[in-house]
Amino acid sequence: MVILKKQGIILSINDLGTGHSSLSFIKWFSIDTMKIYQSFNEKLINYIGDLLIVKATITMSKTLNLEIIAEVVEHKKHVDFLKKQKCDIIQEFYLSKPLPVSEFKKVWKCGNRF
Repeated sequence: MVILKKQGIILSINDLGTGHSSLSFIKWFSIDTMKIYQSFNEKLINYIGDLLIVKATITMSKTLNLEIIAEVVEHKKHVDFLKKQKCDIIQEFYLSKPLPVSEFKKVWKCGNRF
């Protein structure tokens, strides 16, 4: 792991709490980012359980000095909640559907910040 880190490789836990993603990975590996599983984000505003899981995941990640990424963010309500919780990155669909590089350059005029 040390060799990878020295080469600038960033490690992330994807889909925490599902499948093979485990909190023990934080202890075993030098993790940099945590991704919040998409199904929690999809139901974020309508289900208190999902809201609390996302909030706890962000709090835990921040305590461990990890960057937090929320997957499949599609609605302004979700963006507002995630900003309030200090989520670092939102991914997918709120700003744009996936684009080929040529389209991305046209739409976002690379170099401009989101």
